[in-house]
Order: sequence, then structure tokens, then C-alpha cells
Amino acid sequence: MPSLKDVKSRKDTVSTIRKITKAMELVATSKIKTAKRNYEKVLTYSSRIEDVFHNIDIKIKNWDNIIKLDPSKPRAYIIITSDIGMCGAYNSNIIKLARKNIKEDDYLFILGTKGSKFFKKNFNAKNIILSFEEVGDEPNYEVIDKMIDKLFPMLLHNEIRSIHILETEFINSITYNANDKKIFPFSRRKREELSKNNQVSKNAEFEPDVETVIKKALPLYLGAIIYSTMTSSKISEISSRRMAMENASDNALDIINDLEKQYNKIRQSKITQEITEIVAGAQNE
Repeated sequence: MPSLKDVKSRKDTVSTIRKITKAMELVATSKIKTAKRNYEKVLTYSSRIEDVFHNIDIKIKNWDNIIKLDPSKPRAYIIITSDIGMCGAYNSNIIKLARKNIKEDDYLFILGTKGSKFFKKNFNAKNIILSFEEVGDEPNYEVIDKMIDKLFPMLLHNEIRSIHILETEFINSITYNANDKKIFPFSRRKREELSKNNQVSKNAEFEPDVETVIKKALPLYLGAIIYSTMTSSKISEISSRRMAMENASDNALDIINDLEKQYNKIRQSKITQEITEIVAGAQNE
């Protein structure tokens, strides 16, 4: 049986841990409001950009004249992870999806310290084109510009066949899903959806020509989608951390209650033993 000192020491340790997890839970809760505001603003903009480019996609009969995509070429993956841990299964779900979907020759663009350290250790370093650590709580457009500066020439020079983002899609405060989101070439399903809902612009004109417009404007589309996806992943990360810290605080409280009962039981046992010894000593006299 552990001593009173051991139980009290463990109880004090767990109490200290609970104070930390509770503080982190409160910090995450306060950050969620800001992250949600950013996400809602960006989502409106990126949705509009996406609709515009899908409309343009419908107007283009032959993409090979603009950007030729070779099915034999590797893919480019933008992978979004967190800078710090303690956010439940947020990072492990992305890593699990990466292990499943990414092939040996695919190119990687990594966002987040956790992802950077993992992929540098477990994937071919030659295929990691860019890796960013300490990205922060708010998406940084300088980071996005650097990615597009590398990514877009690879697309134009026929070095890749598609662009994907491994992201954590925000559904609500308790639901977020790790997704493999293909952002180029454009989704056929989206094209069919726009056509079905009569949302196709019939008056689109290109000046000076389609090829010039697309090559100038496509980086804008890629930047908007990457930025939107980063905000979605960030709010998912913060929500996941809040939930993880809440669960940790609740579990710590359960352990503290169990240790309190154990402490009282040992203390009562010692008191009973002392009384028994006193009574036994008195009888012997």
C-alpha cells in the first residue's frame, strides 16, 4: 500500500497538470472566436473565386493548349499540420492520410512544425520542395506566395499532374475531417453542379486571350483556395485542442477524486491501526 506522502504527492502533481490543461482549454476557447471570424470572411471570398474559375473551366474546351497535364507525372501535395501538439488526433489523422495517399515520387509542400519534423524523418527529403515551421495562428500570405512561386512553374512546365491539399475540414466545434482535397485540375462534379443549377456565366469574354488570362489568374485561384483551407484547418486545430484539453482536465479531476478517496482510506486505516495499538498496549498494562 502506498504511503500518505506518496498519494499526496501524486495528487498535487495531477492538480498542477489540471491547472495547465484548464488554462490551455480557456486559451483555445478564446482563440476559437477569432478563428471563426477569419474563416467566415475567407470562406465567402474563396467560394466566389472558386465559382468564377469553375465557370472559366466550363468555357475551356481544350486545357492541353494552356496547361498540359501528363498522367504519368507525380502529384504535388500541400500538407497542413500544427506547430504544437496537444490537439487530439488532429496531426495523426493527417499523417495517416498522407501514408495512405502519397506515393514515393510525389512532391511535398509542408505547413506546420509537427508535419515538417515528421515528413523530413519519414519521407524522401528530395521530394520536399518547401517546409514551413512556426506558421502561427493566422495564415500567412507570404508563405502562400512562396509556395505558389514554386508550385505554379511546376504546373506550367509539366512537372506535376495535379495539386492536392491534405487538410482538416472544419464542420462544427466537435466535428472535423482529414481530407485529400484536389484543387487542380478542376472538379468535374463541381462543373456538373454549376451546369445543373444554371450558374454558368454565358457572357464570359477573354482579353487578350484565354491562355494569357488563365496563366495570369490561376495563381490567384490557387492562393485563395490554399488560404481558405489553412483557415479551415486552423479552426479545426484549435477546436481539437480545446476538446483535448477539456477531456484532459476532466480526466485529471477524476484521478484527483480517486486519489482523495485513496488518501482518506489510508489515513483512516492508519488511525484505526494507531487506536488498535493504543488499546492493545493499555490491555497489556
